[in-house]
Amino acid sequence: MTVTTLTPQQAASRAKVSRGTIMNALKVGDLIGFRNNRNHWQIKLDDLSKWLSDRTDNASVKGDNSDTYKPPAINENTLRIAVLEAEIKGKDQRILDLERERDDWKAQAQELARRDTSTMPFTTPPRRRWWPF
Repeated sequence: MTVTTLTPQQAASRAKVSRGTIMNALKVGDLIGFRNNRNHWQIKLDDLSKWLSDRTDNASVKGDNSDTYKPPAINENTLRIAVLEAEIKGKDQRILDLERERDDWKAQAQELARRDTSTMPFTTPPRRRWWPF
């Protein structure tokens, strides 16, 4: 009995690529596949071989492999500047928060100082006797 459908992992091992590459090709629509009753991807062997031939044709035309992603080179100084700018922005925000909090405390202290102490009732506790009777 021959296998007519493959799982993405089996297709990846046959194509010598990662499972993620197969899943991305399915998602984009470059590779034709279908889901079975358990919602698992199934790929026909003919569709896999067609995708592989199209892929090798595109790779030879482009001159690079689409599996490898090389991020653009970032200068170390540029990266450091970006990190320091982020730190400065965070510290500036912290300073603004502290100044706002300071102003709130200052307003509360001024309000307490304005209150007239002569109008405030000051009662002394009742004098305690030596004997409770």
